[in-house]
Amino acid sequence: MNPEVASIRAAFHQLFPVMIYEEEVPEELIVPSMYFPPAFSFNGNDTLSTFMKTYSLSVKLFHTDTQTAHAEAERTADTICARRLLVPLLDPEGAPTGKYVHLNRIESRQGSSGMALIVMTWDSRYFYERPTVKSLDDVFLKGGLK
Repeated sequence: MNPEVASIRAAFHQLFPVMIYEEEVPEELIVPSMYFPPAFSFNGNDTLSTFMKTYSLSVKLFHTDTQTAHAEAERTADTICARRLLVPLLDPEGAPTGKYVHLNRIESRQGSSGMALIVMTWDSRYFYERPTVKSLDDVFLKGGLK
């Protein structure tokens, strides 16, 4: 799992501590619960050294009715907004790295049949692969100055 999605999932679980589904939502789901599907992304140019991927993630919140689900989704989204859209990035063991995922946008939407959505996007930058080359340790110039 993408470390950014795992960090967002941990932040959501801290705010709304319920059962989390990752693979798929079962017929007999536990209410309240959340479903974290894989994030989708598209990439583009960024700098000469990096490329950028824009991620989008739609988290489903399930509750006893649609209004309660939407209220929890809105409360969760508002709490993340109040934190300046910053989600602490966690390492694979779950410890904070001191870095953050900065969300570009987060919104809550009312769904149907006891479900609401939290939709968010964020950008990540990755370095291009570079070939390894031997460094120039000593450079000797022959000639004089004119």
